[in-house]
Amino acid sequence: MDKNLHKGDKLHTDNRGYSLIELIIVLAIIAVLMGTVFYSIILVFSANAKSCANNIQRSIGDCKVTTMGKADAYMELYRDSEGSVYTKMYITESDGTSTEGEPQKVGSSKVEVRYVLKNAPDNDQGTLLMPGDSIKIQFDRSNGGFKADAGGVIYREIYVRGGSKNYSITMVELTGKSEVAAKPMPAP
Repeated sequence: MDKNLHKGDKLHTDNRGYSLIELIIVLAIIAVLMGTVFYSIILVFSANAKSCANNIQRSIGDCKVTTMGKADAYMELYRDSEGSVYTKMYITESDGTSTEGEPQKVGSSKVEVRYVLKNAPDNDQGTLLMPGDSIKIQFDRSNGGFKADAGGVIYREIYVRGGSKNYSITMVELTGKSEVAAKPMPAP
């Protein structure tokens, strides 16, 4: 059968291709889907950072409550050999007996954790918490404020980064208060 069909005076052609409009619509749909998938991936990694920051702050609060209520306690924030972030509490009772708490996983290896010392400059990006590293956070029972460890170290801030989001846990030395906020790391 001939592809050119005559119908009266008009010539009709059998055109089985796509029009330019159809191609533009398909490309627009693909672009929207790719944007949605990309945005979802960013949200997943950002959620890891927010969750880690909130879990660290919760552990700091638990340590303060334990110190003020029971006995002397301190919290250790560390990264294990696989890169996951953990907290662990150590409690020393008034009779001198010591108890080591269970480690609590607060973040995956996909988050970056940095800590800033109290006397560091304002633009300090902090020290990266590497596998095998740990920091010690403790409180003064008399006033509830943060207390320096045996080396005289007090931390001012802990940064948690994941995906495109950065969170800061700001620690106020005198009151022992800690607060999580979305905040970019300072420029060097």
